[in-house]
Amino acid sequence: MTSMDSSVLSQLAAVLSRPDAVLTDTDALTERGRDYWGFGGVPGVALRPASRTEVVSVLRIAAAHHIPVVTRGGASNCSAGMMAAPDVVMLDMSAMNRVLAVDPDARTARVEAGVINADLQKQLLQYGLCFSPDPVSAPLSTVAGNIIENAGGPHALKYGVTYNHVLAVELVLADGTVVNLSAEDDGADLLGVIIGSEGTLGIVTEATVALRPIAPVTHSLMGSFASAHDAADAVADIIGTGTVPAALEWLDRAGIAGLQAFTDTGYPTDVDAIVLVDVDGTAEEVERDAATVEKVLRRKSVEVRVATDDQAREKLWYGRLHAPDAVVRSGHDYFIGDVTVPRNRIPEMQEAIQRAATRHSDGLLFIAVAGHAGDGDLHPISFFDRTNPKAAAALEAANNEIVDAALDLGGTLTGEHGVGTEKRQFMTKRFTPVEIAAQRAVKRVFDPAGQLNPGVLLPDLSADEPVVNLFEETVRVSLDRYRGGPAVPTDFDDAAPVAATHIELNAANLSLNVGAGVLLTDLAAFLAEHGMGCSALPSDLGDDPRTRSVGALIATASGADRHAVRNGLLGLEVVLTDGRAPARFGGETMKDVAGYDLKRLFIGSHGAFGDIVSAIFKVNCLPAA
Repeated sequence: MTSMDSSVLSQLAAVLSRPDAVLTDTDALTERGRDYWGFGGVPGVALRPASRTEVVSVLRIAAAHHIPVVTRGGASNCSAGMMAAPDVVMLDMSAMNRVLAVDPDARTARVEAGVINADLQKQLLQYGLCFSPDPVSAPLSTVAGNIIENAGGPHALKYGVTYNHVLAVELVLADGTVVNLSAEDDGADLLGVIIGSEGTLGIVTEATVALRPIAPVTHSLMGSFASAHDAADAVADIIGTGTVPAALEWLDRAGIAGLQAFTDTGYPTDVDAIVLVDVDGTAEEVERDAATVEKVLRRKSVEVRVATDDQAREKLWYGRLHAPDAVVRSGHDYFIGDVTVPRNRIPEMQEAIQRAATRHSDGLLFIAVAGHAGDGDLHPISFFDRTNPKAAAALEAANNEIVDAALDLGGTLTGEHGVGTEKRQFMTKRFTPVEIAAQRAVKRVFDPAGQLNPGVLLPDLSADEPVVNLFEETVRVSLDRYRGGPAVPTDFDDAAPVAATHIELNAANLSLNVGAGVLLTDLAAFLAEHGMGCSALPSDLGDDPRTRSVGALIATASGADRHAVRNGLLGLEVVLTDGRAPARFGGETMKDVAGYDLKRLFIGSHGAFGDIVSAIFKVNCLPAA
């Protein structure tokens, strides 16, 4: 039985309506306290609230007694981000599992936090719609879990990650306050900061999400390659054509062998890597894109398979979608990595992973690589035997080398799995003390006592972190707006002296690094000259466009401009209000869930948090004239 104070348990039980809402049995707590991968601990009590009101009541009691709270969704996260302990209240959201409304015309759905992703998809089939995020964990993961992890999935390549499909959330803060955040809100994009925050800033109880029509036609292709380098080159070459597949996945030799030991995938076992591709759209679009992809695959592949019907497609994808099961059932100990690099650096990243595997083969069994190669997101899975005395040191060294390689290639330490507790030690490699101080300031504003999911995401406090009081106060005022507080004071200067004026196109990665001082007309001319488009730019540059810069577009974004900037922005270089401290948030990678997504604060905030130096946007190849 639990060791938590009986009077506290009585208070908690009194605010919950369901007879099975309070779990105190040791076996039940042990089961609920661990995630799908076996990580976690035993909480003091597990609660199953049935409504927002009950969540609010629980958090108020927890705050009054200074009790930490850890939220449980589908428990499918891959970063040991749900770590319970005897002094912790675990909030199990599985009872809040209703789809509250679907509006087929507006293409939106309003759901409770505990709705399982796959269950939502099934309900949407009758409307010919889907919720774009499709992580491999969809049969387990909840919509709120997708939100706090900013989940991706195979089809994020074309359709975007969870951030791109969340319209609004109902959020309960640590003190029980309820705030409603929307993508349409003017001012700092606090919704964007909550997405990917790993349950450390508030508890999502309800969400409104955008839906999209299911593509009428989908074809799948698979290329098999004699060398992983050839496969990596093919991925980069496909992206370089300007064709954007719906999905572009990767498995190397070790990954294929591991899957084959679990189930008959039908994948060739005598090749070094396979690349799986989905193209979707109208029949005409699919015919065109499939031909382009097949042409690229055939340049270096030893075999190409094409699947044009559902049964054949399911057969091609079966192995890749069951990779998590194969890992768990392998019988080996394992660590799942999640590095992301610019797409044109995939060949170098794959080589770095294999060098690490070879260098530390005395302590590791092997490193298998799977992942969403079209996004540059690779999952190196290190298998080892914990009884080997060299295993621990080899695992630590190999993963340090893999993360270092990703960062050296302009990448990040996690693209979709999150930081959790597993990657906290890498945060100081990814971020400067200023950047971590800014993130810690956000945590203090949303959760002053540090009660929500403690020990997750942020590294331990360092003496190197500067004080960022002005930045923190601006975050506080921004949040207080949702509690009836005053508007955030602004001091935007379109001619800020820090604004850069460079334009750097990475066509192979489909990204653009541009100075905040560049005028929109000049940028539009540059893109047209290079046959590129950028969805973040307004289609109508206005009556007097030469007075408007890239920095102004971001800092003053509202309405349609805000929507475009939110979905097209990858990274910002800024100077914070405190001490004119430089910082970078985001980068050239298509996915990045390392830390809080603080570039979102600068969208529409009119310079309240500091000046924008430069920005990185997604770009696309324009059709040939």
